[in-house]
Amino acid sequence: MHSPPTPHPAPEPEFQRWPPPQSVAPPEWDMPDWPTTIRRGCLGHCPACNGAPIFDGYLKVHDKCSSCGAPLGEMPADDAPPYIAMLVVLHVLALFIVLFYKADFRPGLVLSGFLLFLLALLCMAALRVAKGAVIGILLKLGMRRERV
Repeated sequence: MHSPPTPHPAPEPEFQRWPPPQSVAPPEWDMPDWPTTIRRGCLGHCPACNGAPIFDGYLKVHDKCSSCGAPLGEMPADDAPPYIAMLVVLHVLALFIVLFYKADFRPGLVLSGFLLFLLALLCMAALRVAKGAVIGILLKLGMRRERV
C-alpha cells in the first residue's frame, strides 16, 4: 500500500526570483557591451563613454565623469580590487617559486630582494587595473554605494 504523494507547498511569490525585481535600478546612462566596459575600466577610462579618466591620481576616483556625467565615485569598489590583484599576481609568483625549487635553484639574498620589489610593483600595477575593471562592472550593473 502506497500512501498518496504529499503535494509540495506553493512557493511564496517574494522568494521565487533572486534578486527581487527592482532591487537594483538600471543605470540612467548608456553602457556598451561587457568586454568593452571592462576593457575601458582596465585602461583607466570612463566605462560608459571612454571620454575621460576614471582616476584622479593613483587610486582616487573622480566623483563624476567629466564627459558623460556617470557617477564613478559612487561605485563601491573598496574590497574587491585588492583581492583580484593579489589573486592574479600571486598565481604568477607561485609559478616562479615552483620553477625555482623544481630546478634546484635557490635565489640568493639580492635576487630575493629584487623579486620582492618586483612583486610590490606588480601588485601596485594590478591594483589600479583591477579597480578600474570593478568600477566598470559596477557601473554596468547600476550598483551604487548606499548613502547613510
